[in-house]
Amino acid sequence: MKNSLIKKIVVSGAVVVGMFAFGGVMPASASTVTPNNGHFASRTVTYHINSSSKHWQKVWKKAIHKFGHNGTIKLKATTKKKAQLTLTTVAKFKNHGTWDASWSDDDATGVRTSARLRLSRKDCNEKLYIAKINTIVYGESRYPVEAIAAGVGLDHSTKNKGSLMNDNEWHSNLTKGDKLGLAEAYANVK
Repeated sequence: MKNSLIKKIVVSGAVVVGMFAFGGVMPASASTVTPNNGHFASRTVTYHINSSSKHWQKVWKKAIHKFGHNGTIKLKATTKKKAQLTLTTVAKFKNHGTWDASWSDDDATGVRTSARLRLSRKDCNEKLYIAKINTIVYGESRYPVEAIAAGVGLDHSTKNKGSLMNDNEWHSNLTKGDKLGLAEAYANVK
């Protein structure tokens, strides 16, 4: 009996070592970092909410608040003229999208210089039923956070389980992988 237990432990150990040696398993940290596609020149990113609606100002402010303890960047309110991020809304998009983002990069360095983020008031207001977690959620809780994450440099990936940037899942806060993605994007930024 003692010999069979030892054999099981040795075989199990050999399987684990073999999986790591031949790429059968990826380290957890490599699979959890949300991909990124750019960054601003500073870890302090300025924004302006361009909306006269108190409701949509509040929606954007709640999203900004969710970036408060990400460990990498700080979002700071400023005037429309000085803002790097412009946060606004439109009645609806022709394609029924919930948000869109566009940004400008410095051609020489690839560093992001500005971004415009727009929410669809119609589509962000809708309720969604998520069967997997048996709950009803509102688009207003996720989409503004997702738009800001894209604006500051995170990229979408359906391979990254548990990420705000995974459109196959529902998260309304930055996850550990998202925070790691921001840290990676801004690693060489002071």
